Amino acid sequence: MRLLIKNIGPVRTAEIDLNKKISVFCGPNNTGKTYISYVLYAFTRLIISHPEDKLTEEQVQDFINKKYLEIPFDVDRFYELMQERLNNIANDLATIFGLSEAMGKKLFPNFVLELNLDKDSYKSHVKKSQYDLNIFFQNKLLAEVKKNANTNVLVIKNKMSQIGVDERKSIQDGLLSQIYFKMLISPVYTSHFFLVERNCLYSYYKDILINRNQLFDFLHNMEDTNRTKTLNYVLQNTSKFPLVISHTLDNASMMSRLSNETGTYSSLADEIERTILNGKVSLTEDGDLRFASKQAPDKIVPIPLSASMTKSISGLVFYLRHFSAEGDMLFIDEPEINCHPDTQILLTRIFAKMVRAGIRLVISTHSDYIIREFNNLIMLSNASKKMGTRLLKEMGYSKDLFLNPDELGAYLFTYGENNNVDVQSIEVTDSGFEVSTIDDTISKLNEISETLYYELRYGKEKKTKQKGDA
Repeated sequence: MRLLIKNIGPVRTAEIDLNKKISVFCGPNNTGKTYISYVLYAFTRLIISHPEDKLTEEQVQDFINKKYLEIPFDVDRFYELMQERLNNIANDLATIFGLSEAMGKKLFPNFVLELNLDKDSYKSHVKKSQYDLNIFFQNKLLAEVKKNANTNVLVIKNKMSQIGVDERKSIQDGLLSQIYFKMLISPVYTSHFFLVERNCLYSYYKDILINRNQLFDFLHNMEDTNRTKTLNYVLQNTSKFPLVISHTLDNASMMSRLSNETGTYSSLADEIERTILNGKVSLTEDGDLRFASKQAPDKIVPIPLSASMTKSISGLVFYLRHFSAEGDMLFIDEPEINCHPDTQILLTRIFAKMVRAGIRLVISTHSDYIIREFNNLIMLSNASKKMGTRLLKEMGYSKDLFLNPDELGAYLFTYGENNNVDVQSIEVTDSGFEVSTIDDTISKLNEISETLYYELRYGKEKKTKQKGDA
């Protein structure tokens, strides 16, 4: 699925392919990479209910008693739901970016979010596509759903051994809406966002939430007659969080509960601890992250007192260990933050393993190390077939550590005419991709260094010789 995004921040146009397993956003600061990421996150995360899409009583009975249900798939209705979703995102930018409604309309008056296909082409695409979905209820697998290619039938299999009154009502009122939602964002299952502010949010989420709770306590204890004072206090002391920050705080506040769950890819959390952190991330009974290094396992410190690199990566470790799932889309804003170059390279290899396992990534980066390692992994997709195991091991790779060129989409954000950003798709070949803005900066820096070196090394001798000749 390709989404066309227009007129958001400095970005005039951007077309992003959500079918790519990795999308890499590159470009100078203030060119709109975060704007696009926020919109994509909202599209893949926000659940928009459609109460009119309900199962009949007879269909619910078949689902419960026969454990199997076939219902017609209405492709016209599905197209309507996609348009509703795109319009709802466009109309809810104020919530997505943490703004007042008036400010949202002022900043984004001409925003457009649409498919890159017309109605008939999209309907044809949906009909030809196959969908395999898992639907959960209260963290338990409720149903397996399948739509075979070139059919208009949904096959729904009941996977719960017992269904109570609450589950029955949820099935009737929400199962079909949930199925449509998962199909609309397919191949993504759900999404999570690791912000550039992740250090503070995971380290100090309690302080942030406590301040909010104090505000609500203040409002609750005020007399209703003093409405002017109440309103002024709210306006002076609060601001709306952007959607991704609200969701990050929600995840942080639920860490105690989530710690009882085991993510699909918990082994990757172990690998990060072993190869990058050289220590163990754990959780206190009060829901606070902490860290113990391999060198001093008995000295357990709160995450805010750990190294900056540990703070940056600890949230990713917790996600992988406790709530990662196949089909997740993970947005990571500047993964290189606080990381030494060798750590950035190791982290990029972890990203490749996440992709091989079934997680999709959207990464914004300024790091030449990360880009070059992505290119190495792309070249490995062909080279590993010709190279011996010994040589691969010497370079730190394994045969399953690679990226196919068609799995990765790269995008360059740069200013063009009229100070607008037209996001350009970068060609990804068998040898990877090039980011001109980074390559140009490195070339200029090398030229300056070379000029200074030769001036320092030979300039004095040259001047002395010229003086002697005179």
